[in-house]
Amino acid sequence: MKTVVWAALAVLIAAIVACFAPDRFMIAYGLIVFLITVLTAIGQVYGIDNHLYLDKKAREYDEKKRR
Repeated sequence: MKTVVWAALAVLIAAIVACFAPDRFMIAYGLIVFLITVLTAIGQVYGIDNHLYLDKKAREYDEKKRR
């Protein structure tokens, strides 16, 4: 799954560069906004995963501490 996402991001970046070459600036700017949106969503997903991992570790630590 991660390789598909990274490949899609690489294609998106290539499309942005390709849009700047023939002076299609509005399309390129739209793709840049879309890229920022996708990167923000990926960051949010990793943030949630990190929060869940830390919460799980804290509960395990509390259970060990009670014993």
